[in-house]
Amino acid sequence: MANATTPAPVQEEIAAYLDMPADRRALAKAHAARLAETAGRVALELPISADVDDFRRVLMREAEA
Repeated sequence: MANATTPAPVQEEIAAYLDMPADRRALAKAHAARLAETAGRVALELPISADVDDFRRVLMREAEA
């Protein structure tokens, strides 16, 4: 069991096996971060009774905006 003094494992570059230029990788990371932010916001704004179809519909609407 790890304790508070054990350092967290170093995370490798996500999808490091993909051969892509650095600028394109940076754009892909920025896009993924924006999608994650939007998904988080949508999840917080939907009522508790919402289902996955509601989430998908609102997420797509927000992504298009």
